Amino acid sequence: MSHLYKKFVKERVTDLVSQTENIRNVTIIAHIDHGKTTLSDSLIAASGLLSKDIAASARLLDYDLIEQQRGITIKASGISLVHAFDGKDHLINLVDTPGHIDFSSHVTRGLRLTDGAVIVVDSIEGIMVQTETVTRQAMMELVRPILFVNKVDRLLRERRLSGRKTAEEINKVVREFNAMLGKYLDDERLEEWEVSFSKGSLSVGSAIDKWGIDLDTLKDRTEGSDEPVDLGNAFLSILEEIEEVYKAESQKDLAAQFPVARVVLDSVVRAIPNPKIAQVYRVPMFWDGNPDSEIGKSLMQCSDKGPCICMVGDVQPDRHASTVTAVRVFSGTLVRAKPLMNLRTREQRKSLQIGMHMSKTRVDLSQVPAGNLAFITGLRDVAVGDTLIDVEDYEKSKEPIHPMSALQYPTEPVVTYTIEPKNLAELGNIQEPIEAYVKTDPALEFELNPETGEMLLSGAGELHIEISVEKLTRQGIQIILGQPMVLLKEQLTTEGSSCSSENESVSSFTVRATITSEETPPETLGTVIDQDPRSASWIVDTSNKINQYGDEAEWIKEAFRTIIRNGPVSGERMRRVGLVIERATLKSEAPETSWRDITQPLLEAARESVLSGTPVVLEPWIHLEISAPEEHVGTLSAILSKRKGQVFEINSDRSLYRIDAEIPVRESFGLANEIRTSTSGWATWGAQAGGFRDTKKSEVRYD
Repeated sequence: MSHLYKKFVKERVTDLVSQTENIRNVTIIAHIDHGKTTLSDSLIAASGLLSKDIAASARLLDYDLIEQQRGITIKASGISLVHAFDGKDHLINLVDTPGHIDFSSHVTRGLRLTDGAVIVVDSIEGIMVQTETVTRQAMMELVRPILFVNKVDRLLRERRLSGRKTAEEINKVVREFNAMLGKYLDDERLEEWEVSFSKGSLSVGSAIDKWGIDLDTLKDRTEGSDEPVDLGNAFLSILEEIEEVYKAESQKDLAAQFPVARVVLDSVVRAIPNPKIAQVYRVPMFWDGNPDSEIGKSLMQCSDKGPCICMVGDVQPDRHASTVTAVRVFSGTLVRAKPLMNLRTREQRKSLQIGMHMSKTRVDLSQVPAGNLAFITGLRDVAVGDTLIDVEDYEKSKEPIHPMSALQYPTEPVVTYTIEPKNLAELGNIQEPIEAYVKTDPALEFELNPETGEMLLSGAGELHIEISVEKLTRQGIQIILGQPMVLLKEQLTTEGSSCSSENESVSSFTVRATITSEETPPETLGTVIDQDPRSASWIVDTSNKINQYGDEAEWIKEAFRTIIRNGPVSGERMRRVGLVIERATLKSEAPETSWRDITQPLLEAARESVLSGTPVVLEPWIHLEISAPEEHVGTLSAILSKRKGQVFEINSDRSLYRIDAEIPVRESFGLANEIRTSTSGWATWGAQAGGFRDTKKSEVRYD
């Protein structure tokens, strides 16, 4: 396959990477098992990269051995396709993402790098909880949606609905989807972005049977008629024909008559903006630099002539090249072997290779211009969300260069396991490779207790940890998991008071603790000294007395991290706490000054202010939506009650019943197996983060 991919890139892709107007960067997102990867197969086959006979069953982008064994997507995977539309070839950089909540950080990363999203929805299950989670993520990133209503064959075969009733069910899904968009978009953007056949942003069909219907399909049906185009009647007419095809069990003919790849890819080209259009409104959302500067103009215009600026969307270890880093080139042209600077670490390093990802194959290119997705090998100490800039461009810049803002993930580590090597002789050898692996996954945390030597691995959920251990095992790191524990958090309930502390001869501080929010970015309050995106916490200086490049700034960062790691109530990690240094007096130039002289007054003032904000200990909850036939509703309600869950609603939804509930994370271990076993596999379910609750008052929620 690698030979085929390299030939494809050389013959069909190389000339298109510089035609920015004809590029589309798109992510496929959905609730788990709604058909993303199955649909991706047909899209790939349309470019000649996969046999059409095995498309929909090959799951080409699920190339990881664990994905193949478990039948689920656990990572984002990319591939570049070529699609002809209106007589022009278009380059479509496609990213397939997981649907399981434990791997939702991959969705966040994919969305930041792309400008559009194909949202796949099961026509029977409709808008599920994870559908809304990933759609909300897309809207936060200003990623334009198109909708593919999948598994229409289930309406016709399983529920045996007529063409008219099938149309009604599809229309219901579309209405629900547009209503959901209305929660997250302003009126002007909603009017532009809501999906419909007439806008070319809606298609329906069956990924497994490889057929689809879109705007052009409906127009073809009315071609030659003297009557005005009636899309509704055309849609109904086609569905009635398809109904008869399924009755005759000759649905294989539908793939040739209504090819799903043509339908979806036409929709991508028609409705999703090219990078030049998208970056005008997307860049200001995650970059707070001056839009009128040279760099600002280049970013907004997606200019391949400006400074080379990339954002990191994924990092994977590589035994030959240190790391393989997936990036979006937002400005300039990425050139092989030219030194790049990481704006977070200030480290400079030359790339070994650059090019494009084609599933698990990397195809080398000498350069990649703005508007494209690319890979870079050979970088060190690079993390997801980092901003990279060409060193030469950095040195020529006449003003400070701002990095891209940190990614906001819908989940955070909520479960932790003690780990130890299977062979105790390896105890001293496993820490470093585990730390390297954790750097590639923002939803993982690894901690070594320096006093007890206990190693802790934390993640977004039970499955997340289980998969991570499997991956570490494949790298030769044999570890044993202990019993799972839930990660408690501490959080303020009110704003803290301004509190002061001093070391008379060296330093004094006045600090105020506050509850952080997305509406008040730290940079609007003062100079940001340090941030911890995982806990949504930060420390800023409004005194203008701290040298951002001196030793005292590093000592203050260390003090801040100490406060975040050890909350004042029970020593749990804190979340959503902002520390504002309102006054600072420093005499760090004295030769005898130590980090303790600087940090002790800061720690005392900060902790006093945090305590004045009445912090509480919180535990994580999970929001569940479970769909099942009526006969299983009682069993499922009993399972949730036994696990101390709260059932909010039980509604009849089409032919199924939908249970809306929440349970504590501590009660969720083994839940998936219990649901599957107790309902003989009839129940489907999805989960999203349900916020945090006061351990003493579970009805009080902290999102």
